[in-house]
Amino acid sequence: MTNFEEMNSNMALILVLMCCMMVITRADSPKPKTFRHDYVTYKNVCREMDWIPKCDCHKENNRGSLGKIVAFHAILSKRLNNIPVNTILKFANVLANEGEGYNPTTGKFTAPEDGVYSFSWTYCTDRGSTLYVYGIVDGTVRAYISNNGQASSWQNTSGHLVIKLKKGNQFWLQTAVSTSKIIHESFTFLSGYKLSGF
Repeated sequence: MTNFEEMNSNMALILVLMCCMMVITRADSPKPKTFRHDYVTYKNVCREMDWIPKCDCHKENNRGSLGKIVAFHAILSKRLNNIPVNTILKFANVLANEGEGYNPTTGKFTAPEDGVYSFSWTYCTDRGSTLYVYGIVDGTVRAYISNNGQASSWQNTSGHLVIKLKKGNQFWLQTAVSTSKIIHESFTFLSGYKLSGF
């Protein structure tokens, strides 16, 4: 690099730093219009110098840095009695369904986009109950939760699963092993959301 090129490079760096400093020092301006005008002016100077920061800020502002919000929470709407094996639990009282991934008619959540998802559930059973509930992804059991010969009255049993899903993968809860005596509606729910960082 020649002395002239090095001087031009140093000059460009100084101008860039000046642009940044002017924006920072004017950030406390009491007049928003003045700040916006100054910011656009400094931005144009940087653009003329062919210096544009390399970042995905525009993308992050439009979609959020981690994609759209996907979250749901649904409660059992009626008490279930004598539940047969392989019954998909359908939570019809939907309190939240951001991303429209949960279908209360089928009881299944369909991932609207690729990501790592967290699912939590709890069910409430009465004395003498035996209930096995499996967390299933596309027909494969991924979580096993149960209580057997429950001694106390009205008790909750909870499960949790964190799993990587592709768009279109489905998750649901299903009974297994034996017919179940009862599931209380008000204390039984399923919720899930897409975790950040994917």
